[in-house]
Amino acid sequence: MENFRKKIKVLFSYNTISGFTRLLLLMSIIVLTLFFYLFISQEVATTRGYILENFEQTLNIQRIMIGNWFQENADKIKMFSELNSTKDGNVTAIHNNIEVFLSNNPEFYSLSFVDVNGRTNNGTDVADREYFQQGLRGKSHITDVLYGRRSNEPLIIFSSPIFDYDGNVIGVLFGTVKLTTISQVMEQFQFGQTGVAYLVDRNGMLLTPMRPDDDAVAPINSSEPINVKETYGFKQAVQGGSGSAVYRGFRGQSVFGVFASIGHNWSIIAEINEAEILAPLYKKLFILGGLYFALLALLVYFITAFGRRIERPVSALMAMANKVENGDYGVVSKQEEYFLKAPQELQYLNQAFFSMVQQLIATIDQHNKVNSLLAKTESKFRSLVENSLVGVYVLLDCKFTYFNPKMEEMIGYSAEEMNGLDDLLKCVHIADREMVAARVHKRIDGEIEHDNYEMRLLHKNGTTIDVYVIAGTCSINGERAILGSMIDISDRKRFESTLEYYSYHDAITGLYNRAYFEGQIKQMAASDRNIGVVMCDVDKLKKINDSLGHHAGDELIKAAARAISFDDRRIITARIGGDEFALLVWDATQLRMDNLQKSIRARVSAYRSSPGALPLYVSLGCCLGEGFDVNKILRQADDNMYEEKNTNRETVREKINKYLESESGGITSYPD
Repeated sequence: MENFRKKIKVLFSYNTISGFTRLLLLMSIIVLTLFFYLFISQEVATTRGYILENFEQTLNIQRIMIGNWFQENADKIKMFSELNSTKDGNVTAIHNNIEVFLSNNPEFYSLSFVDVNGRTNNGTDVADREYFQQGLRGKSHITDVLYGRRSNEPLIIFSSPIFDYDGNVIGVLFGTVKLTTISQVMEQFQFGQTGVAYLVDRNGMLLTPMRPDDDAVAPINSSEPINVKETYGFKQAVQGGSGSAVYRGFRGQSVFGVFASIGHNWSIIAEINEAEILAPLYKKLFILGGLYFALLALLVYFITAFGRRIERPVSALMAMANKVENGDYGVVSKQEEYFLKAPQELQYLNQAFFSMVQQLIATIDQHNKVNSLLAKTESKFRSLVENSLVGVYVLLDCKFTYFNPKMEEMIGYSAEEMNGLDDLLKCVHIADREMVAARVHKRIDGEIEHDNYEMRLLHKNGTTIDVYVIAGTCSINGERAILGSMIDISDRKRFESTLEYYSYHDAITGLYNRAYFEGQIKQMAASDRNIGVVMCDVDKLKKINDSLGHHAGDELIKAAARAISFDDRRIITARIGGDEFALLVWDATQLRMDNLQKSIRARVSAYRSSPGALPLYVSLGCCLGEGFDVNKILRQADDNMYEEKNTNRETVREKINKYLESESGGITSYPD
């Protein structure tokens, strides 16, 4: 037994080409056979699932149609009971309407009126019937299947109470319907040679006939009715379940069946013989089986032949490789006979092997020279980086493996201290962390190779440093790393910020200047929102400059700026000239503009009342409208301002002259 195991192990050893070939052949047979078995199983399961799914859809349609049939017949009886002539209790009119109803609804076998004593129009006493009792309680009712006393045909009775106008029950209306209508519906869903769909009651008795061409099935009213009580589908449906399965039908044959309970103690079942459904599949699988065995025979032949063509040349090549391994680089190719019938790849491998041997010595010499050159280059590069005026770093596996001295100076951390932090982004300004993390991951993931951007670092002492990052990717020991440099641009950023501020602000007042004002005008011109404009002019600024000096004039301008400035994002205040100011108001209303002017005048007045105040007087002009008309609004506001300025010109001149007289102590008149 032990010898047998050893022989099997040698025979199918994957360490030799022959053994591996046999093992490959065996595994191929096993895999193909398993695949074929799984394919057959999957095909059968898929076919079954597809058929059962279609069966379930068909059954749902039948169930809906039967439900609609019940609802429609019940609604017809209820509508009849709600007719005015029916509520009046006029028996003659009710009988006439019954005749009309039966002529228009042939599916009803009969329709009868029962008074509150349980008597029908022909004198029959139905007081003990369930549908009559339910009617007296004011409820509609649908009976189970009943069989006619004379015809022995299955019937269903639909009943509805009749109420008078005061809501009292004055009788019951009931209609009798034969099951032939449902039978006609069910016949529409017969399929295939053996497919049937039928209704059964809770006792397993058929309520609808089977296929009309099925001689093996007795009619429903025959002396030997069919009972499906023992089938799996009926047992599931009678318990209220629904679904599909393969089981033994009432004929004793394996069938695909779907089943469901539809109320009224009824169940609906559809079945078709499994043999009929799977016959086409079995035929196809038989053909596939023949193809499988033919393919298997070809596979055995080709794998065996191919293994033999590989084994001999590989053995010869291995012998030569052993010589090279022992340092015998003088091997000469004199073994072409082994490679004449070998695959082209092995012939190429034989040629490549001898070319490799010839180049091996030259490669070793070249390798030694390169190592020497790399050592010198590394020394020069390290000296350059260590003395660089920009920060240089290497990031590998989310760890800093190198910092140059300038980098340590810029952030205050050494590489060891940085790697000791629980999050390297802690040295990045919180507003830039998400951006920096995204850029680093893109480079590590290989989405981009090089990246340049600006960011803010947090120094160890808490100060913020603006830097410009130049980073690229490289490979270190086979892993993707980031090599980058950082340049301190804090001074440049401060200069740019100052330059940007003064490009849009007035140097004296700190308000927006004319350039910013004109940009806002363009935005308003493209908007349909309501806007307002207040034009302001400091009266007699030139006189103050000439009389008290430009310092006083500047103070007067600043006081005016404070008076017309508001802490409201919708109000933009700008100095647009020497003594001219403008307020642009978004979403303006007349009331708001009036209050704005009152507030400015009150502030100006309050300033003049303060100790040491200069004679500040301003002329205002206001206008509002839609943003599209902003230029027109500006002109109108400017005209209104000059109109006020002309109106108050003499009054303002007198007040300023009076102020200047008090300041100079005797001069009585000043030129305008």
